[in-house]
Amino acid sequence: MTEKPMGFDPRNLPPALQAEGLTDAYQVVRQVFPPTPLVESIALSTLLKRSVWLKLETVTPIRAFKVRGALVKAADLEAQGEAGGLVTASAGNHGLAVAYAGRRLGRPVTVFVPEQANAVKVAGIKALGADVRRGGRTYRELSGQAIPFAEQTGAVWVHPFDDPRVIAGQATVGVEIVEALPEVTQVVVPMGGGGLAAGIAVSLLAKAPGCALVGVQMSGADAMLRSIAEKRVVTLDRVDTVADGLAPGTVTERTLAIVGGTAESLVRLEDHELFVAMRFLLERERILAEPSGAAGVAALLRGEVPGTGPVVVVVTGANVTMEHLAVVMATSLPDTLAAV
Repeated sequence: MTEKPMGFDPRNLPPALQAEGLTDAYQVVRQVFPPTPLVESIALSTLLKRSVWLKLETVTPIRAFKVRGALVKAADLEAQGEAGGLVTASAGNHGLAVAYAGRRLGRPVTVFVPEQANAVKVAGIKALGADVRRGGRTYRELSGQAIPFAEQTGAVWVHPFDDPRVIAGQATVGVEIVEALPEVTQVVVPMGGGGLAAGIAVSLLAKAPGCALVGVQMSGADAMLRSIAEKRVVTLDRVDTVADGLAPGTVTERTLAIVGGTAESLVRLEDHELFVAMRFLLERERILAEPSGAAGVAALLRGEVPGTGPVVVVVTGANVTMEHLAVVMATSLPDTLAAV
Protein backbone atom coordinates (compact mmCIF):
# COMPACT_ATOMS: atom_id res chain seq x y z
CA MET A 1 0.00 0.00 0.00
CA THR A 2 1.35 3.41 -1.01
CA GLU A 3 0.25 6.67 0.51
CA LYS A 4 -0.76 9.53 -1.79
CA PRO A 5 2.02 12.10 -2.32
CA MET A 6 0.23 14.79 -4.36
CA GLY A 7 -2.00 17.77 -3.76
CA PHE A 8 -5.16 18.48 -5.72
CA ASP A 9 -7.45 21.51 -6.10
CA PRO A 10 -10.96 20.56 -7.32
CA ARG A 11 -11.57 24.19 -8.28
CA ASN A 12 -9.35 23.55 -11.30
CA LEU A 13 -11.61 20.82 -12.66
CA PRO A 14 -13.20 21.44 -16.09
CA PRO A 15 -16.96 22.22 -16.18
CA ALA A 16 -17.85 18.65 -17.14
CA LEU A 17 -16.45 17.48 -13.80
CA GLN A 18 -18.09 20.17 -11.68
CA ALA A 19 -21.47 19.60 -9.98
CA GLU A 20 -23.62 20.62 -12.97
CA GLY A 21 -21.58 18.52 -15.36
CA LEU A 22 -21.91 15.46 -13.14
CA THR A 23 -25.67 15.99 -12.95
CA ASP A 24 -25.88 16.20 -16.73
CA ALA A 25 -23.86 12.99 -17.08
CA TYR A 26 -26.08 11.19 -14.60
CA GLN A 27 -29.20 12.19 -16.55
CA VAL A 28 -27.68 10.93 -19.82
CA VAL A 29 -26.87 7.52 -18.34
CA ARG A 30 -30.29 7.24 -16.69
CA GLN A 31 -31.97 7.58 -20.06
CA VAL A 32 -30.28 4.35 -21.17
CA PHE A 33 -30.19 2.02 -18.17
CA PRO A 34 -31.04 2.06 -14.44
CA PRO A 35 -28.45 2.15 -11.64
CA THR A 36 -26.45 -1.05 -11.56
CA PRO A 37 -26.92 -3.29 -8.51
CA LEU A 38 -25.10 -2.65 -5.26
CA VAL A 39 -25.24 -5.92 -3.33
CA GLU A 40 -23.81 -6.90 0.03
CA SER A 41 -21.32 -9.74 -0.09
CA ILE A 42 -22.08 -11.95 2.89
CA ALA A 43 -18.97 -14.03 2.22
CA LEU A 44 -16.60 -11.04 2.16
CA SER A 45 -18.38 -9.35 5.05
CA THR A 46 -17.96 -12.51 7.14
CA LEU A 47 -14.32 -12.91 6.14
CA LEU A 48 -13.31 -9.29 6.78
CA LYS A 49 -15.66 -8.65 9.71
CA ARG A 50 -17.03 -5.49 8.13
CA SER A 51 -19.80 -4.61 5.70
CA VAL A 52 -18.60 -5.26 2.14
CA TRP A 53 -20.66 -4.32 -0.90
CA LEU A 54 -20.16 -5.07 -4.59
CA LYS A 55 -21.04 -2.53 -7.28
CA LEU A 56 -21.90 -4.73 -10.25
CA GLU A 57 -20.91 -3.01 -13.48
CA THR A 58 -21.12 -6.49 -14.97
CA VAL A 59 -24.77 -5.92 -15.92
CA THR A 60 -24.58 -2.76 -18.05
CA PRO A 61 -25.58 -3.11 -21.72
CA ILE A 62 -21.98 -4.05 -22.61
CA ARG A 63 -21.24 -5.83 -19.31
CA ALA A 64 -18.67 -3.20 -18.27
CA PHE A 65 -18.67 0.31 -16.78
CA LYS A 66 -17.09 1.91 -19.86
CA VAL A 67 -20.46 2.38 -21.55
CA ARG A 68 -21.20 5.26 -19.20
CA GLY A 69 -18.40 7.49 -20.44
CA ALA A 70 -19.06 6.73 -24.09
CA LEU A 71 -22.75 7.57 -23.74
CA VAL A 72 -22.00 10.90 -22.10
CA LYS A 73 -19.37 11.81 -24.70
CA ALA A 74 -21.69 10.88 -27.58
CA ALA A 75 -24.57 12.85 -26.05
CA ASP A 76 -22.34 15.90 -25.76
CA LEU A 77 -21.34 15.61 -29.42
CA GLU A 78 -25.02 15.49 -30.36
CA ALA A 79 -25.78 18.52 -28.21
CA GLN A 80 -22.93 20.46 -29.81
CA GLY A 81 -24.10 19.50 -33.29
CA GLU A 82 -20.79 17.83 -34.05
CA ALA A 83 -21.28 15.30 -36.81
CA GLY A 84 -19.12 12.44 -38.04
CA GLY A 85 -18.02 9.04 -36.98
CA LEU A 86 -16.28 7.97 -33.78
CA VAL A 87 -12.77 6.57 -33.49
CA THR A 88 -11.04 5.10 -30.48
CA ALA A 89 -8.24 2.81 -29.35
CA SER A 90 -9.04 0.16 -26.79
CA ALA A 91 -8.11 -3.20 -25.33
CA GLY A 92 -11.80 -4.01 -25.59
CA ASN A 93 -14.33 -2.60 -23.15
CA HIS A 94 -13.98 1.04 -24.20
CA GLY A 95 -14.25 -0.12 -27.79
CA LEU A 96 -17.47 -1.93 -26.91
CA ALA A 97 -18.71 1.23 -25.21
CA VAL A 98 -18.02 3.54 -28.16
CA ALA A 99 -19.48 0.99 -30.57
CA TYR A 100 -22.64 0.81 -28.45
CA ALA A 101 -22.97 4.59 -28.20
CA GLY A 102 -22.31 5.02 -31.90
CA ARG A 103 -24.92 2.45 -32.82
CA ARG A 104 -27.55 4.18 -30.70
CA LEU A 105 -26.91 7.45 -32.53
CA GLY A 106 -26.35 6.04 -36.00
CA ARG A 107 -22.70 7.06 -36.16
CA PRO A 108 -20.03 4.89 -37.79
CA VAL A 109 -17.39 3.66 -35.34
CA THR A 110 -13.83 2.48 -35.87
CA VAL A 111 -11.99 0.78 -33.03
CA PHE A 112 -8.26 0.10 -33.04
CA VAL A 113 -7.50 -2.94 -30.88
CA PRO A 114 -4.28 -4.75 -29.91
CA GLU A 115 -3.01 -7.60 -32.03
CA GLN A 116 -3.84 -10.07 -29.24
CA ALA A 117 -7.10 -8.47 -28.17
CA ASN A 118 -9.68 -10.29 -26.04
CA ALA A 119 -11.71 -12.34 -28.54
CA VAL A 120 -14.94 -11.92 -26.57
CA LYS A 121 -14.64 -8.14 -26.65
CA VAL A 122 -13.65 -8.00 -30.33
CA ALA A 123 -16.64 -10.16 -31.26
CA GLY A 124 -18.89 -7.83 -29.29
CA ILE A 125 -17.48 -4.74 -30.99
CA LYS A 126 -18.08 -6.26 -34.42
CA ALA A 127 -21.58 -7.36 -33.44
CA LEU A 128 -22.39 -3.73 -32.67
CA GLY A 129 -21.46 -2.78 -36.22
CA ALA A 130 -18.08 -1.16 -35.62
CA ASP A 131 -15.07 -1.52 -37.89
CA VAL A 132 -12.24 -3.25 -35.99
CA ARG A 133 -8.62 -2.60 -36.92
CA ARG A 134 -5.83 -4.56 -35.32
CA GLY A 135 -2.29 -3.37 -34.80
CA GLY A 136 0.18 -2.65 -32.06
CA ARG A 137 0.62 -4.08 -28.59
CA THR A 138 0.32 -1.01 -26.37
CA TYR A 139 -2.16 1.81 -26.03
CA ARG A 140 0.51 4.24 -27.20
CA GLU A 141 0.94 2.29 -30.46
CA LEU A 142 -2.81 1.99 -30.97
CA SER A 143 -3.55 5.66 -30.36
CA GLY A 144 -0.65 6.54 -32.65
CA GLN A 145 -2.65 4.91 -35.45
CA ALA A 146 -6.15 5.90 -34.34
CA ILE A 147 -5.64 9.65 -33.88
CA PRO A 148 -4.23 10.27 -37.39
CA PHE A 149 -7.02 8.09 -38.80
CA ALA A 150 -9.62 10.25 -37.06
CA GLU A 151 -7.99 13.42 -38.39
CA GLN A 152 -7.83 12.05 -41.95
CA THR A 153 -11.44 10.89 -41.98
CA GLY A 154 -13.01 13.78 -40.09
CA ALA A 155 -14.16 11.49 -37.30
CA VAL A 156 -14.16 12.35 -33.59
CA TRP A 157 -11.40 10.84 -31.48
CA VAL A 158 -12.82 9.48 -28.20
CA HIS A 159 -10.06 9.15 -25.60
CA PRO A 160 -10.68 6.17 -23.29
CA PHE A 161 -9.74 7.87 -20.03
CA ASP A 162 -8.70 11.53 -20.43
CA ASP A 163 -11.77 13.18 -21.97
CA PRO A 164 -13.68 15.16 -19.29
CA ARG A 165 -17.04 13.94 -20.61
CA VAL A 166 -15.88 10.34 -20.52
CA ILE A 167 -14.63 10.78 -16.96
CA ALA A 168 -17.95 12.42 -16.02
CA GLY A 169 -19.75 9.37 -17.33
CA GLN A 170 -17.60 7.08 -15.21
CA ALA A 171 -18.28 9.36 -12.24
CA THR A 172 -21.90 8.24 -12.30
CA VAL A 173 -20.72 4.97 -10.72
CA GLY A 174 -19.72 6.93 -7.63
CA VAL A 175 -22.94 8.92 -7.60
CA GLU A 176 -24.97 5.71 -7.64
CA ILE A 177 -22.88 4.22 -4.83
CA VAL A 178 -23.45 7.19 -2.52
CA GLU A 179 -27.16 7.34 -3.35
CA ALA A 180 -27.59 3.65 -2.50
CA LEU A 181 -25.23 3.53 0.50
CA PRO A 182 -24.75 7.01 2.02
CA GLU A 183 -22.75 5.58 4.92
CA VAL A 184 -20.00 4.17 2.67
CA THR A 185 -16.51 4.88 4.02
CA GLN A 186 -14.29 3.48 1.25
CA VAL A 187 -14.62 2.70 -2.46
CA VAL A 188 -12.11 0.30 -4.02
CA VAL A 189 -11.50 0.91 -7.71
CA PRO A 190 -9.37 -0.98 -10.28
CA MET A 191 -7.16 1.38 -12.30
CA GLY A 192 -5.64 1.37 -15.75
CA GLY A 193 -5.34 4.86 -17.21
CA GLY A 194 -7.31 6.20 -14.25
CA GLY A 195 -10.53 7.37 -15.89
CA LEU A 196 -12.85 5.41 -13.59
CA ALA A 197 -10.83 6.21 -10.48
CA ALA A 198 -10.74 9.90 -11.41
CA GLY A 199 -14.46 9.95 -12.06
CA ILE A 200 -15.34 8.24 -8.79
CA ALA A 201 -12.91 10.50 -6.93
CA VAL A 202 -14.67 13.58 -8.29
CA SER A 203 -18.11 12.20 -7.46
CA LEU A 204 -17.02 11.38 -3.91
CA LEU A 205 -15.68 14.89 -3.44
CA ALA A 206 -19.07 16.24 -4.46
CA LYS A 207 -21.37 13.71 -2.78
CA ALA A 208 -19.42 12.10 0.09
CA PRO A 209 -16.24 14.03 0.90
CA GLY A 210 -15.57 11.82 3.92
CA CYS A 211 -15.42 8.66 1.81
CA ALA A 212 -11.96 7.42 0.82
CA LEU A 213 -10.84 6.17 -2.59
CA VAL A 214 -8.57 3.11 -2.79
CA GLY A 215 -6.94 2.53 -6.18
CA VAL A 216 -5.81 -0.91 -7.35
CA GLN A 217 -3.37 -1.58 -10.18
CA MET A 218 -1.42 -4.50 -11.62
CA SER A 219 2.31 -4.78 -11.06
CA GLY A 220 2.83 -5.47 -14.76
CA ALA A 221 0.90 -2.36 -15.80
CA ASP A 222 1.51 0.06 -12.93
CA ALA A 223 1.79 3.34 -14.82
CA MET A 224 -0.43 5.22 -12.36
CA LEU A 225 1.43 4.00 -9.29
CA ARG A 226 4.78 4.92 -10.84
CA SER A 227 3.46 8.26 -12.03
CA ILE A 228 2.23 9.16 -8.55
CA ALA A 229 5.55 8.09 -7.02
CA GLU A 230 7.52 10.19 -9.52
CA LYS A 231 4.98 13.04 -9.68
CA ARG A 232 4.99 12.99 -13.48
CA VAL A 233 3.29 11.03 -16.25
CA VAL A 234 5.08 7.71 -16.71
CA THR A 235 4.49 5.65 -19.85
CA LEU A 236 5.59 2.03 -19.69
CA ASP A 237 7.62 0.53 -22.53
CA ARG A 238 5.66 -2.70 -22.16
CA VAL A 239 2.83 -4.12 -20.07
CA ASP A 240 2.48 -7.65 -18.78
CA THR A 241 -0.83 -8.61 -17.21
CA VAL A 242 -3.85 -10.81 -17.89
CA ALA A 243 -6.03 -7.84 -16.96
CA ASP A 244 -6.31 -6.28 -20.42
CA GLY A 245 -8.77 -3.72 -19.08
CA LEU A 246 -6.08 -2.33 -16.77
CA ALA A 247 -3.24 -2.29 -19.27
CA PRO A 248 -2.98 0.99 -21.20
CA GLY A 249 0.50 1.42 -19.75
CA THR A 250 0.11 5.16 -19.34
CA VAL A 251 -1.91 7.88 -17.63
CA THR A 252 -2.52 11.56 -18.39
CA GLU A 253 -1.82 14.79 -16.55
CA ARG A 254 -5.53 15.00 -15.74
CA THR A 255 -6.01 11.52 -14.32
CA LEU A 256 -2.69 11.70 -12.49
CA ALA A 257 -3.64 14.97 -10.80
CA ILE A 258 -7.06 13.74 -9.71
CA VAL A 259 -6.13 10.23 -8.58
CA GLY A 260 -2.77 11.25 -7.14
CA GLY A 261 -4.40 14.03 -5.17
CA THR A 262 -7.42 12.16 -3.84
CA ALA A 263 -6.64 8.46 -3.36
CA GLU A 264 -6.32 7.46 0.28
CA SER A 265 -4.13 4.51 -0.65
CA LEU A 266 -2.95 2.48 -3.63
CA VAL A 267 -2.53 -1.26 -4.01
CA ARG A 268 -0.30 -3.18 -6.43
CA LEU A 269 -1.43 -6.72 -7.36
CA GLU A 270 -0.05 -9.79 -9.15
CA ASP A 271 -1.96 -11.64 -11.86
CA HIS A 272 -2.45 -14.85 -9.90
CA GLU A 273 -4.39 -12.92 -7.27
CA LEU A 274 -6.98 -11.99 -9.89
CA PHE A 275 -7.77 -15.62 -10.66
CA VAL A 276 -8.26 -16.34 -6.96
CA ALA A 277 -10.61 -13.36 -6.70
CA MET A 278 -12.50 -14.47 -9.82
CA ARG A 279 -12.90 -17.95 -8.36
CA PHE A 280 -14.07 -16.51 -5.05
CA LEU A 281 -16.67 -14.32 -6.77
CA LEU A 282 -17.91 -17.19 -8.92
CA GLU A 283 -17.99 -19.81 -6.19
CA ARG A 284 -19.17 -17.72 -3.24
CA GLU A 285 -21.28 -15.03 -4.90
CA ARG A 286 -22.17 -16.58 -8.28
CA ILE A 287 -20.77 -13.45 -9.96
CA LEU A 288 -18.81 -13.69 -13.18
CA ALA A 289 -16.01 -11.15 -13.51
CA GLU A 290 -13.19 -10.66 -15.98
CA PRO A 291 -9.65 -10.34 -14.54
CA SER A 292 -9.70 -6.55 -14.36
CA GLY A 293 -13.19 -6.66 -12.87
CA ALA A 294 -11.99 -8.75 -9.93
CA ALA A 295 -9.01 -6.58 -9.00
CA GLY A 296 -10.78 -4.74 -6.20
CA VAL A 297 -11.90 -7.98 -4.59
CA ALA A 298 -8.33 -9.30 -4.88
CA ALA A 299 -7.10 -6.30 -2.90
CA LEU A 300 -9.60 -7.04 -0.14
CA LEU A 301 -8.71 -10.73 -0.06
CA ARG A 302 -5.05 -9.84 0.42
CA GLY A 303 -5.96 -7.62 3.37
CA GLU A 304 -4.84 -4.38 1.71
CA VAL A 305 -7.94 -2.36 2.56
CA PRO A 306 -8.03 -1.93 6.34
CA GLY A 307 -11.02 -0.33 8.00
CA THR A 308 -14.21 -1.00 9.89
CA GLY A 309 -16.90 0.92 8.05
CA PRO A 310 -18.87 -0.11 4.94
CA VAL A 311 -16.65 -0.59 1.90
CA VAL A 312 -17.75 -0.83 -1.73
CA VAL A 313 -15.76 -2.70 -4.37
CA VAL A 314 -16.43 -1.85 -8.00
CA VAL A 315 -16.63 -5.04 -10.08
CA THR A 316 -15.88 -3.33 -13.36
CA GLY A 317 -16.71 -5.91 -16.03
CA ALA A 318 -17.63 -9.47 -16.97
CA ASN A 319 -16.21 -9.87 -20.48
CA VAL A 320 -14.04 -12.87 -19.70
CA THR A 321 -12.63 -15.27 -22.27
CA MET A 322 -13.16 -19.01 -22.08
CA GLU A 323 -9.39 -19.41 -21.71
CA HIS A 324 -9.31 -17.25 -18.60
CA LEU A 325 -12.43 -18.92 -17.26
CA ALA A 326 -10.69 -22.29 -17.63
CA VAL A 327 -7.82 -20.98 -15.51
CA VAL A 328 -10.33 -19.82 -12.91
CA MET A 329 -11.96 -23.23 -12.77
CA ALA A 330 -8.56 -24.83 -12.26
CA THR A 331 -7.69 -22.39 -9.47
CA SER A 332 -8.21 -23.60 -5.91
CA LEU A 333 -9.11 -21.21 -3.14
CA PRO A 334 -6.57 -21.12 -0.27
CA ASP A 335 -7.67 -22.73 2.96
CA THR A 336 -8.31 -19.32 4.54
CA LEU A 337 -10.96 -18.63 1.89
CA ALA A 338 -12.30 -22.11 1.24
CA ALA A 339 -13.99 -22.25 4.62
CA VAL A 340 -15.86 -18.97 4.21
